Amino acid sequence: MKEPLCYFDSLEAAALLVKQVLLSKGVAASKLSFGGIGENPKKRPYVPVDANSNFLGNRALGDWAESTLADLIDDGVEGFVPTQYGDSNEIAAGDAGFKEYYLGQLEATRVFGKRPDLLVYPKDACPDRGFFSGVSVSESEEASKSASVAVEVRSSKFKALKYMRVRADEKIAGKKVDRDCPSFTVKVEDLIIVYRWMERFRVPQIYAQVFLDSIFAINFLDIFEIIGSGLDFKIEKPKQSQEKATIMIPITRGRQIATCIDPPGFRTEIRETRLGRIDAFVAPTGGKFELDASAFASVAFR
Repeated sequence: MKEPLCYFDSLEAAALLVKQVLLSKGVAASKLSFGGIGENPKKRPYVPVDANSNFLGNRALGDWAESTLADLIDDGVEGFVPTQYGDSNEIAAGDAGFKEYYLGQLEATRVFGKRPDLLVYPKDACPDRGFFSGVSVSESEEASKSASVAVEVRSSKFKALKYMRVRADEKIAGKKVDRDCPSFTVKVEDLIIVYRWMERFRVPQIYAQVFLDSIFAINFLDIFEIIGSGLDFKIEKPKQSQEKATIMIPITRGRQIATCIDPPGFRTEIRETRLGRIDAFVAPTGGKFELDASAFASVAFR
């Protein structure tokens, strides 16, 4: 069921603390404007002109992660159904029409905020499959607002459980360890545009990190409250790149919501650009995870 309004009261209060903390850590005030529509860009946005194999490989990994989590929720969370909400267009830099598409996406984000990847609805209230495909944010706004929770899906090339076992063994052996576990990583600019979407649509949102051996998740309200506390997170390069400053929160501050019981395989894919360059990259395929439905519910329906 929908989160009570106090969720958004808490989010608004946490955002004020986030701003204070990040200001104290060197992030410029101009990069910390929470709430409302974003300002028009002062200069013409840069539009990428080419997509390389690294970008294509990362997109394939992200698509696999999103599909994997959607299937888990569909099969394992009783009474709820996920549907794809984030942009599913496979157009890439260098393709015909990419410039117009890219600038349109920037403008939609400026007005509405960042679209999460998935929306989760009560089973009897979910729009038809594919409802959001090719539909603008404004056209689907009312349908979006009736979702119970939104999910931002991130992928990783790491095995999180293995990472933590190796780090634990190194500590036992007396080695100096910088990090005990991987992190949820959120750019400062993403905090602003995620908050913008949540403020407008009034749908709680979680952040799910899909590793190759597990899935960890955290509610965005928890992310805001952790940052607002000033404790248990790190921030990278706030002075050198104000809007690109990256906040790193240990995944153990969230919950493990799934475990891999059959690792994915990888296949090679090839894309030829319009000028004849061949880009080869690997894409994950298959794999099986087991969802902890109670852990998911504790994060999603906070």
